[in-house]
Amino acid sequence: MKSILFKDLRGLTIFITFIALVSCTGGSRLSKENFGPLEIKRVSDVVIDVIDKEKPLNLSIHYPIARGKYPLIVFFHGALCEPSGYSDLADYWSSRGYVVIMPGHPDFGNQGRPDSQQALLNFFGHVEEMSSIVDSLDEIVARVEPLQGNIDSNRIAAAGHSMGALISSAVTGLKRSGINNETLNFKDDRFDVAVLLSGPGPLPNTPKGAWDSMTVPTLATTGTKDHANRGGEGATWKWRLGTFELTPPGDKYALIVDKADHFLGGMLCPKRATGNLDQEAFLIVADTSIKFLDAYLKKDEEALQLLNNDRISDSSSERAELRKK
Repeated sequence: MKSILFKDLRGLTIFITFIALVSCTGGSRLSKENFGPLEIKRVSDVVIDVIDKEKPLNLSIHYPIARGKYPLIVFFHGALCEPSGYSDLADYWSSRGYVVIMPGHPDFGNQGRPDSQQALLNFFGHVEEMSSIVDSLDEIVARVEPLQGNIDSNRIAAAGHSMGALISSAVTGLKRSGINNETLNFKDDRFDVAVLLSGPGPLPNTPKGAWDSMTVPTLATTGTKDHANRGGEGATWKWRLGTFELTPPGDKYALIVDKADHFLGGMLCPKRATGNLDQEAFLIVADTSIKFLDAYLKKDEEALQLLNNDRISDSSSERAELRKK
């Protein structure tokens, strides 16, 4: 699968994207029965131009084959990860009636760890990419013909893992401090809900009252073996609950999976994971996230009731706790 960038004789930049479609089970770490009722397709190397960016943005897209009006999930990967590391999750969501768009960054992390100022600039750029994807939906569906008429742009989730959860928090209201210590708000009202997998709690450049604007329905997840690498001395996995505990009450959920680590044993971003695949933890997270998305994007009353009863997931085996406020 290749995308070719070239200039025509008038100097205009043109993208020609060759798109391949594959079935949802190709290379999956889940058995077929774990997926939902809808057959899906994957598209990778969909290239769009982004204003003020030196390089175009490369997208991976998972979507149901059947015609319909599907809510959109814009998902941002974790640090040093890539969209392919989240294919099982994107397949799970799309097989249950969602279009999932994931930006990719092939050079991400190859230049070494940036200094704090450059890291902050990179973060701002990635937040802008989330909004740029929504801005570019017409261009995206023009490049992927089966998507035409199938995305409901009035129902959009911001989702992400680890660093990607922080980026998704920003477009749903989390304030951050700028280079000159000014308080910045990147909230994009087109994002209706947030799904934050192992997102960080308070960081050094998190201003006072940073979560006050995060009023959208939010699901945050973590595990009791989830590392707290940015939480400061003595921090544990509980630090990651900051993104739940510090937001205003109302339609907020925190899922805690016993003995689950940051990558669910490699079910998320396998190239950075250690240990054995934790399929059970993955299914708990995936199933709970679908209940949440169905409840708040599809206005499914049954899903809302299931989300708010004592039974978190058919796959939980009493490993999970769901906190609500």
